[in-house]
Amino acid sequence: MLVAALTPAACDDGAVVDVDNGAKDPDITLDERDTSDASAPAPAPTDSDRSRTRRPVERVPRAQFGAVGPFPLGERDLPAFVYPSASRSEKESLLAGLAFFTTPHTPAEGLGPVANQKMCLGCHLSSLESVRGVGLVTAASQVARAGRATPTNFRFTSLDNETGGGRAADTLDVLNGPGRTAAFTVFGDFFPTTNKFDDLKDFGGTVQHTRPSVSACLPDLIPPFAGTEGARRAVGERAGPPYIGRGLIEAIAANTILANEDPSDRKGHASSLAPATPAFPECRTDCISGRHNENTSNQAFEGGSTEVELGRFGLRAAGPTILQFVVGGINGELGFTSPFRRDELNDFINADNPDCKDGVDGLEVQSSTVLSLRQLIRLTAPPEFGEVLLRVLTSRPEYQRPMDTPEGRVQRGAALFGVDMVAFANRMVPDRMPADGDGLDRNAIQQRNRGLDCVGCHTPVQPTGASPATVGGRHLTNVWAPVFSDVLLHAGPEVTAERRASTPRDPVVIWRNGLATLDLPRNLADDALPNQGVANGREFRTAPLMGLGVIGPPFLHDARVFLSRDSVNGAPAGTVYTDATVTNAPLVVRTVDDAIRAAIEMHDLPAPDDARTPAGGGCPLPPGGVVGEVRYRGAQDICPKYDTETSKRNRSEAREVIRRYRALSPSDQQALIDFLKQL
Repeated sequence: MLVAALTPAACDDGAVVDVDNGAKDPDITLDERDTSDASAPAPAPTDSDRSRTRRPVERVPRAQFGAVGPFPLGERDLPAFVYPSASRSEKESLLAGLAFFTTPHTPAEGLGPVANQKMCLGCHLSSLESVRGVGLVTAASQVARAGRATPTNFRFTSLDNETGGGRAADTLDVLNGPGRTAAFTVFGDFFPTTNKFDDLKDFGGTVQHTRPSVSACLPDLIPPFAGTEGARRAVGERAGPPYIGRGLIEAIAANTILANEDPSDRKGHASSLAPATPAFPECRTDCISGRHNENTSNQAFEGGSTEVELGRFGLRAAGPTILQFVVGGINGELGFTSPFRRDELNDFINADNPDCKDGVDGLEVQSSTVLSLRQLIRLTAPPEFGEVLLRVLTSRPEYQRPMDTPEGRVQRGAALFGVDMVAFANRMVPDRMPADGDGLDRNAIQQRNRGLDCVGCHTPVQPTGASPATVGGRHLTNVWAPVFSDVLLHAGPEVTAERRASTPRDPVVIWRNGLATLDLPRNLADDALPNQGVANGREFRTAPLMGLGVIGPPFLHDARVFLSRDSVNGAPAGTVYTDATVTNAPLVVRTVDDAIRAAIEMHDLPAPDDARTPAGGGCPLPPGGVVGEVRYRGAQDICPKYDTETSKRNRSEAREVIRRYRALSPSDQQALIDFLKQL
């Protein structure tokens, strides 16, 4: 296998470990800990960047990636996700974090008393929802996403009238109950004119906790909207991402990321596909105008920096550091205190309940455990590519195979995506790069023909600089990383009626292809924005695609595109799709291919119906145009015609990319999906 060539001989690097696995110096001060996550600046791009001075990143063999045993996980499970050449000290640095991440905790340890999960792993269980026999990881670990089997019915999760608190989304009946998901809910009041967010801390905001660890505690509720002048209630969900290659993203130098932003949409591209820009006269060039996020880390944890830094972590790249997300999960989801965040969660509904408290006074998690969790995330490697893509990369990637072969379809999909396969091979296969460089695009973008221009956001390869990790940084420093993200913010589609409603949209059933599907909302705008840096409610960081083909759905920031073995035959997700033969045909998510197709479609609002719209399809407007508090003007709210004010205002930055995608033949669309499944 290729991974054998990627794996140098293991060695013990002898570095001083910055964690103690709970055994030494538990009271060491934060000043004596390494809390920096900032990578060193990278030099300006030169021809040497295209030479052998940078090596391909190690990848875990695909067949063993994520194949762990029962939790809690331990040393025996490390080959499933850690860089293959990791030394003993590097492995030891993450063991305490791995045990904490995968062990169910109790109030006697300090869990809760209000919480969303009993362990970190509780938000990363999509693997247990996987449809079996389709090649996805089926064991639970940090490389999985937040699981989802249905949408969330906020009428039940916001307030349970029988108890006075909220209700966990833990039942499959989404019409008469809360639904089931591991995503968590954030809420507050948003003021559009000032872009300010009131986190309603007096009511237990910003995160709703619905799975108390102490039986005497009531779950959080979401208070009814008070009608505050100038405000609208914002309620959104966040889904835990797969922790794959985050140490690589940390090691990309800030100036490397900044070099790719285009906030004024001045950069264009070449493509052999029919130009779509004339339909969008509001765009200067290709409509893509990515920009960076920036933030401080002091608002996230004690000892954090007050310096404004480039953000790269989280769904909106609001976090400059990995550490703040570790601390946020430990405290915000599990309710543990630590030297990085000493305050117990503010929970107004249980304020006068003397029996609602955990069993520990003072700090509950040592700094060593927190830093070991960061090591776990840093040293979780990407998986090897699929066998078909590997065959192309290792044998004449410049030669286009016939389209009736798997290799030919994957090559065609890569070309449509905008990947230069020769440049990609040179950066992914050891010793393939010419000694004096290849003169090709360092991000492996085919600049002469970007095809659909998916690479305009999903940058295939990023060069890393110097990792800030004192232990294990050698795996992350000066490598070519197949991140498939520019780590920048981009604006998604907005359905204004849903964005401005005082309550979230209820689940909607629409019959498609003989199945009662739970309709996927096409609005991605989400103004629940606590501490999100400079991002606005429509902006999200380009999702990294590392491991997409082995982790699979659910997709998007709130896991709304779901594929669950528990609901695929009874209440699958559904929306519409368009290709060169049909417009807004019914799409029922029952396979991985369906889920990827739906996620692609969700990059923009649907096409306007036309003569190619089939019976049973059409714009996914809810029946009657009313869902709870959401009232639609009609199809123009969800499927606006191109070159209208609604289209200019509400379609996403990907509108040109997606219009080209919808003009592809069914076979070309499938080729793109086949390529993505090889990542």
